[in-house]
Amino acid sequence: MNNKVAPKMTRGQVLLVIVAGIASYLDASILVSCGVALPLWTKYFAFSPLISGSINTALTLAVAIGAISGGALSDKFGRVTVFNLDILVVAVGTALIAFTENIALLFIGLALAGWGSGADLPTSLAVISERMDKENYGKAIASTQLYWTAGIILSQFIGFLTASMPNIVPVKYLFGIIAALAFINWGIRIFSKSFKKIENGLADEVQTAEGTEEIAEAKPKLGELLKQKAVVVPLVLLTLFYLFWNLPANSFGMFLNYFLVIVDKQAAATATIVAMIGNILGFVATLIFMRMADTKYRYHIMFTGLAMAIVAMFIAGLSAAYWFIFSVCYVVYMFGYIWIGEPIYKVWTQSFYPVNARASMTGFSLGIVRALTAAFALITPTLMAISPALFLWVLFGCVIIYGIFSIVIVRMIPKYHIHDNALEQLRAAKIRKNS
Repeated sequence: MNNKVAPKMTRGQVLLVIVAGIASYLDASILVSCGVALPLWTKYFAFSPLISGSINTALTLAVAIGAISGGALSDKFGRVTVFNLDILVVAVGTALIAFTENIALLFIGLALAGWGSGADLPTSLAVISERMDKENYGKAIASTQLYWTAGIILSQFIGFLTASMPNIVPVKYLFGIIAALAFINWGIRIFSKSFKKIENGLADEVQTAEGTEEIAEAKPKLGELLKQKAVVVPLVLLTLFYLFWNLPANSFGMFLNYFLVIVDKQAAATATIVAMIGNILGFVATLIFMRMADTKYRYHIMFTGLAMAIVAMFIAGLSAAYWFIFSVCYVVYMFGYIWIGEPIYKVWTQSFYPVNARASMTGFSLGIVRALTAAFALITPTLMAISPALFLWVLFGCVIIYGIFSIVIVRMIPKYHIHDNALEQLRAAKIRKNS
């Protein structure tokens, strides 16, 4: 049984992942576009380091609030209802960011875009997970990381193409394109009869194949779930794992350009090229992870990625004064961290939590992480100004911590009787080898 090749996803499954995966694309592209735009806003509006940090903090807090409230709303009012609404909020918010030169309206746009993208992420993951068969479960969830990485790469590429434009003109292109994609995606979710047919058809297929008891059970409240040890322990561990992984990821996503341009005095085009190289390799790493997600090799490459991340961040800390060495370390880190980060976190969140509470629990976890990340983002420019080396050593500490949590979580999976196709195949392979 474990030697069988997992079937390819059907056309309907692929289309669902594409439409829902846009949530990950928007999440990344908004954050990275804000990072690309930050030095432009800083110079144009003459922001202090504290104000520069507050822009990213406002966005990240909005994402956190969106994740918590959006996940809870989708469990209460239905996945598809919230799934169709939050994308419209993203479209309106990013359009406002793109075309305003007023600081107050800029913050309002960031709040709307952040809330919408935050709400869309846990909802879209639940929409996908409830419509996938076990054989393609990990692959489908992990594939959303492709959109996340694509959002980073395309935003950086647009930033590179528009780098020579005056003042904050590049912002209009960065966020205008995001707004257009969000409006198009909203139109598909609302008006496409064929997409609605796919949504309903896949949900019916999974219910038929796996039984209706779990789907039809009463929807538990978040407060009730937080009283259950079987839910709280995974929630705490997964949240801490994702928090310490997300601190370096968010710092590089939002502040790499700021670090290279403002701190290391490099050209904006240079910073964008460095970021693009790292994220293109991250995209390749995601493709590799997708192929391994439902095989016995999932955790082999996960720990390989951890080793790469540790080495890269350690050398970066030692070489903080040399922008080129730092850039090489950044590129290596961006390849390895994908294998032990958000893709596996997404798979775990959709495995540990009850079906009818996945959006709430995932949103709650995401919200806490984004809120704490927002607090760190507030002080990041100041920390960079005080000591770039200290900033990088803090991130190195984060890598060590999320590495420890990853080991604990993998060991916890059998204890909680969680279906994990990768571990089951690995266990079967060991049995065959020893027999």
